[in-house]
Amino acid sequence: MKGMRRFKDILIKDLWIKAFSIIFAFFLWFSIVGGESAEEFFTIPLTIVKIPENMIIKNELVDFVNLRVRGQKAVLNSLNAKQITVELNLKDAKEGENVITLFPEEVKLPEGLSVVRISPSQVTVELSKLAEKALPVEPDFFGTAAKGYEIGRVTATPLKVEVMGLKEALKDQEKIKTARIDLFGKNRSFSVEADLKPPSGNVYIKGPKKVQVDVEILEKSGRREFRNIPVKGSGPSDGAVFHPDKVTLVIAGPEAKLTDMLPSMIEVVIQEPETPGAFDLEPEVTLPEGFQVIRISPEKIRVKVEKHS
Repeated sequence: MKGMRRFKDILIKDLWIKAFSIIFAFFLWFSIVGGESAEEFFTIPLTIVKIPENMIIKNELVDFVNLRVRGQKAVLNSLNAKQITVELNLKDAKEGENVITLFPEEVKLPEGLSVVRISPSQVTVELSKLAEKALPVEPDFFGTAAKGYEIGRVTATPLKVEVMGLKEALKDQEKIKTARIDLFGKNRSFSVEADLKPPSGNVYIKGPKKVQVDVEILEKSGRREFRNIPVKGSGPSDGAVFHPDKVTLVIAGPEAKLTDMLPSMIEVVIQEPETPGAFDLEPEVTLPEGFQVIRISPEKIRVKVEKHS
């Protein structure tokens, strides 16, 4: 029992001194290990900044650069790639080919770290002046209007839009289309705000990327032939003779209504002369509203008016 008590006394004696010594030893170890200088490799996106006004990058650039970063090991172990920024500053670049040097000291890093090596250390940038061109807007459609209807006049506002891009790219640009506009089942005129499709190549829309499109929907026009339509007389004569006494008509009008049109709805009339004789006269055709005569055969009717005794 005495031996056990003595062991406890030794263990408890100067406990706070022992605890402090352990803590101090830990921090000393951490400062030695954590303070060791180390290097790590990082792959960082290359950010393009300050492109000169009315200029465009003509060539393909690298998307990433490789960095070797030096600093305390503990700091490097906690470093995230998002904390590093590599910028390609083009504020002093000119038209044509520019060789831009990436300096390690320009890389944005947390304090206490430095860039030992950057690859590539130079980037070639070819700049070209932007040209402008006004392109006519062409509305693009899909689907069909309701049966018996068709598209009439289509107007885009504005009629043209300004685009900008490389001169050689603009040469092949003749028009700019809208996003597709649905015509399915339409039986009346309508207006819609439509997005413009992005041009192909290095060409960009300069202004608003939407236009208003006004679409006229009309009843589809058709033609139909009517045969043996009787010729009627109108006038003071009594017993005038018509030769021929029937005509053939080609009539144009709304397709759906033409199908339902009856011969009895057509009236062909000759204004009879007041005096006896033989006359070649053009008949007058009366049709329902919305229809018109395309052709009548024969164009003239022989009218004979007998002299009364």
